[in-house]
Amino acid sequence: MTRARRRGQGGTQGVPRGAVAQQRAEIARVAARLMAEEGVHGFAEAKARAAGQLGIHGRQALPRNHEIEAEIRAWQALFQAEEQPLWLERMRRTALEAMDLLADFAPQLAGSVLRGTAPQDAEVTLHLFTEPPERVATFLLDRGIPWELDAWVGRFGRGEFELPMYRIALGGQPVRLIVFPTEGPREAPRSPVDGKPMARANRTRVAELLAGDDPDSA
Repeated sequence: MTRARRRGQGGTQGVPRGAVAQQRAEIARVAARLMAEEGVHGFAEAKARAAGQLGIHGRQALPRNHEIEAEIRAWQALFQAEEQPLWLERMRRTALEAMDLLADFAPQLAGSVLRGTAPQDAEVTLHLFTEPPERVATFLLDRGIPWELDAWVGRFGRGEFELPMYRIALGGQPVRLIVFPTEGPREAPRSPVDGKPMARANRTRVAELLAGDDPDSA
């Protein structure tokens, strides 16, 4: 007896492979625009909103984060070619200022400001290393810098862990300070873009990026 093939309502089951690839590309382009232009920061939210706008359903049609990142670069090169480098430079200069301020905590730059794909309203992300994490709060308080305590969840090789995060502003630029413990290996969390260990940059490399001396700068 031949078993009837069932197709999911509104999904991608039974859709030709080429059509699914086209749907992935369309979602990636719309998600990139949402992240680069409309202030959507998370890849998951951008994909969900893009799929909803396009009326596309099914996980097979969802692009990977690195596909969206590539489309963000293309969008910025096409539509923000003049202004995006200016705000990226401003954010990196703020990062350098914050790294000098927080030098006692071995700061490292991470995230879209390092990768070069930061939207206009991006936060500068610094990884700090100290124990206990309250030392950062005391440091900021002693210098009269207002802060807000939040939490950040990172994915590491052996699971997800929640770390304390302080939000501050320098010269009007939002900066978030994620505090890592000093005991044990300083393992980098997994990047949301490709799942590999997240790229980090110390003060020297950030200065090189600003000077345009790093051929790998994004």
